[in-house]
Amino acid sequence: MKTYDDFFENLGQHESSGDYHKINKIRYMGKYQMGEGSLIDLGYYRRDGNTDDNVYKNKYWTGKEEIKSKEDFLNNPKVQEKAVRDYAKLNWEKMRNENLDLYVGQTVQGVEITVSGLLAAAHNQGAGGVINFLKFGINGKDGFGTTIKKYMKELAGYDTPFKPRKKLTGLKKDKKGKTVMYQIDGKEWVSLESAIQMIKDNILDGVIVTNSHGTVFLRTRPDQTTNNNLV
Repeated sequence: MKTYDDFFENLGQHESSGDYHKINKIRYMGKYQMGEGSLIDLGYYRRDGNTDDNVYKNKYWTGKEEIKSKEDFLNNPKVQEKAVRDYAKLNWEKMRNENLDLYVGQTVQGVEITVSGLLAAAHNQGAGGVINFLKFGINGKDGFGTTIKKYMKELAGYDTPFKPRKKLTGLKKDKKGKTVMYQIDGKEWVSLESAIQMIKDNILDGVIVTNSHGTVFLRTRPDQTTNNNLV
C-alpha cells in the first residue's frame, strides 16, 4: 500500500528533490515549495501588501510554531512537515465545498481521479486550478510549465485520511410508490432513515427535500456527465 507519508515523500521529490532548504527562482521555499499565500492561509505569516511576491519581512511572521523568519521555516523540517499536512487538509475542505470529491473514481482527460491526485494538484495550483481542470477542462501550468494533469496523474492512488462522499445510485419503492430503500455507490442498500442520517453526517452526497404532503425525498447533486437526481 502506498501510504500517506509516501505521498508526501513523493510530493517533496516533485517539488524540491526533498530539500528542506531549497528556494526556487520565484521564491517558493522548503521541501514542499510553499509560498506566501499558503503560509498566510495556515497562519504562519500575515498579509504584507503583496501576497504574490514571496518576499518575506520578519515583522509579518506570526510566531506560530516559533517560526519568526524565513530562516526559521527553512531550518525546521518538523514544521514544514506539519504545515504541508495542514495545507492538504485545508485544500481538501475547499475541494469538498466545491463538490470536487464527487469526481473521485471518474476519468477526466485520461486521468483517473483519486483523492491523493486531487491533493497533489491543489498543492501545485490551488483548489481553483483543480476546479478549472475538472469543471472546465483547463489543464493549467505552474510557473515552471508543469501541468496540473501531470501532478494529478503521477501522485494518484496513495492512501489518505480523506474520503469522498458516497453517492446515491438507485432506489426501491413499495407498491404504493413510496421509496423504502436507497442504493449507495451501486453496492449497499440502506433504509430511507439511514440515507437521511448519512447526508446529515456529510458522508453521503444528497439534498433532503420535503414536499407539501410531508413526504421526504433525497436528491443527489447532478455531476457534469449524468443527471443523477433520484426521486
